[in-house]
Amino acid sequence: MLKAIIWDYDGTLVDTRQKNLNVTRSIISAVTGKPADMFPVLNSVAVYDEANMKSANWRELYKTEFNLTDEQTIYAGSLWTEYQLLDNTVINFFIGINEVIHSLSFYKHGIVSQNSKQNITEVLDREGVGKHFKMIIGYEEIPFSMQKPHPEGLLQCITQLTKLDNEGIILYIGDHETDATCVHNANNTLSRKAIYSAGAFYEKHDASGNWNIKPDFKVNHPNEILEIAEALNNQ
Repeated sequence: MLKAIIWDYDGTLVDTRQKNLNVTRSIISAVTGKPADMFPVLNSVAVYDEANMKSANWRELYKTEFNLTDEQTIYAGSLWTEYQLLDNTVINFFIGINEVIHSLSFYKHGIVSQNSKQNITEVLDREGVGKHFKMIIGYEEIPFSMQKPHPEGLLQCITQLTKLDNEGIILYIGDHETDATCVHNANNTLSRKAIYSAGAFYEKHDASGNWNIKPDFKVNHPNEILEIAEALNNQ
């Protein structure tokens, strides 16, 4: 039986590409003391999004594209919530997501993200679905060395949401190879196939053909999540 549905946030629930670019431009300028325009990857949403999808996580992106030290990367991460709240770029749920969450409201929902818990909570409440999410794991809740694709955050979320027995399974939905890898690592920790991954590719290119770890399902429109949940619940 399907016990719970856990979501990534950026690129899965909401389209944050423009906002994250704006915030990263501000953070990198503050950390390096250089204008954001000096870094080609920050010149457009398309270029930034491509670099982000190729990186295992934001830490690798910051080190590779901006040549930050470990200390600078940690400092950049500490600025994320503050700079997110200062930025006024409007972000919205992907079309159809709100309806899907309400349709699946009888399941327990959680979020495991490398965004800030405060930012996530504010958007969920604004969209009227905050009450459905019983557990939110932001980057602040997990040690720096245990961010995705390390399974710690996902396993913590599952522990808080539900007690997995030998029959219970979880669906985790994310748009990045890091999410599929996180599910793979969590299943290895649990020593069984307890978590199924779904790649969220609505409104974007399906890049999973180049992933080392492939998702169990692909979602080209949010409504397909309803079909996946039903299939998992009846298997």
